[in-house]
Amino acid sequence: MKINLSYLKVYIMLKILSLSLISFSFLFAETTEKKIEKFLPKFEQYVQKNMLTWAIPGLSIVIVTPNKILFCDGFGTREVGKLKPVNKNTIFQIASLTKNFTAALSGILENKKLFSLQDPVKKYIPQFNLANKDVAEKATLQDLISHRIGLDHFAGDSLMKFGFLPKQIIEKFPLIMFEQQFRKDYSYSNQMFGFMGIVMESVSGKSYEQLLAEYIFNPLKMTRSSVGKTLIHQHESILNWIKGLFGKDENIALYHDKNSEGQAVCIGLDPLVYIFPSTSGVNTTAHDFGIWLQCQLNDGKFDDVQIIPDTHVQAMRHPTVYHTKIKPHDMQFPPERMKNVGYGMGLFRYDYGVEENTIQVFEHMGGYAGQRSFMFMSPAQGFAVGIFSNLGHFNLNLFPEALRNVFLDAFLGLEDRNWSEEYYQKKQQYSEKIRNNRINKKLSSPAPKKADKFYIGTYYNELYGEIKIITIDNHLALSANGKTCSMAHWNGNEFSLSGWEFNGNMSRTDPHFIEFGTNEKGETLAYISFLNEGNDPIFVKKSS
Repeated sequence: MKINLSYLKVYIMLKILSLSLISFSFLFAETTEKKIEKFLPKFEQYVQKNMLTWAIPGLSIVIVTPNKILFCDGFGTREVGKLKPVNKNTIFQIASLTKNFTAALSGILENKKLFSLQDPVKKYIPQFNLANKDVAEKATLQDLISHRIGLDHFAGDSLMKFGFLPKQIIEKFPLIMFEQQFRKDYSYSNQMFGFMGIVMESVSGKSYEQLLAEYIFNPLKMTRSSVGKTLIHQHESILNWIKGLFGKDENIALYHDKNSEGQAVCIGLDPLVYIFPSTSGVNTTAHDFGIWLQCQLNDGKFDDVQIIPDTHVQAMRHPTVYHTKIKPHDMQFPPERMKNVGYGMGLFRYDYGVEENTIQVFEHMGGYAGQRSFMFMSPAQGFAVGIFSNLGHFNLNLFPEALRNVFLDAFLGLEDRNWSEEYYQKKQQYSEKIRNNRINKKLSSPAPKKADKFYIGTYYNELYGEIKIITIDNHLALSANGKTCSMAHWNGNEFSLSGWEFNGNMSRTDPHFIEFGTNEKGETLAYISFLNEGNDPIFVKKSS
């Protein structure tokens, strides 16, 4: 047998190069691990010390490289005032971190030829309409999960708070005005990710929960992860109550708001996150989420099985719209550290660092009343971090963002900076400014309220429909869609609202209000701070 020496030389050279690359990768991974392990004890101490500043009862963190768990543990308690330690297996509602799962699932289903992400939305949801008819016709499935539809930030969220169901929300969307440019401006949307879930269920004949279990949770062995109200049922079951008598209740993090004294108060679990499961419906643990992060660091692979198509993993990371309207003192995306902030599919992307000492990072955040969650990763550097906490929402808890900055600064060797204290003080100053503005407004022109009969009656708005002002125990209250909340006179025709009574997704610290007036026709009008969308958010009194 005659051997071609030139081919043999090429083969040997390629083998040497391959082995060199493997060795280099090993050394790279080792360097990343050593870097993190070096500052990890200090980072852990920082977490324990500063979560007290924010009054966070419990928190869990997982830190991974592609092939190793560097840290996975919990801090504090699952329920304030009780000895219920958080650990790596504590289940959290993770709100908008669900969007990362939905974006990945979209690539899996596309790979199975159930749809193309370039298909128009109306192909699957014929009743999908918007105030801009041209956008409604052109919008694709990819647009739904890219935050670039062009509506204002969080458009339609008030419809969920009002209590509308998904079908009703879709029907109402044409009444919400555009504030941005289609495919040119970044505008965060919960509802569009929700609509994507409807498409997934339609083309597969399976629920979103079944799809995630079949294509992600089961293959990745994420055994304590689920979608939807299963978690609430598990927590509220009689069996769990009995187990709790013996200190053996289910390992579930209950969620917390703050009272007027700044203390954490338990508010249970929030069912609102499950209205659109594909936007905020996942429940998981630090341990399980660490597996999910490793899958993404390995470009969609787990145990040599391609869970997410590798081309789709790259597409998720590629920005399709850029966030160009970041304010100088933004805490979500601090411009002194972040540049080129964009959004792909289920992931933000930016360059983090100072001058040349910069790395590429991908992240997503989550937040509803009672909880905050966060993830960030640098595939090029070979690490990823997940953070879950049981105090929220964004107005109460920016500790996850502070921890992101502290971790990345340490990884890059930047000078220590107490991001947690800075963010906490900024939040306190912002809240105090709002309070003082209201107080000063009242002091500048104090006025009594009118007789109750002026306010009592049925009011109508095109977007929301009917609301009623009623009396309960001789006190005025707002009633709408089977929900009520108390009204406390503030000044003149303005009343403070206990919005959290109306919907658990609103914090006790949010300064909600309702203000009354009259128009040129002599009709009584009402403006409600948390029902403020639509072409005209004013409610008109129709009957007493």
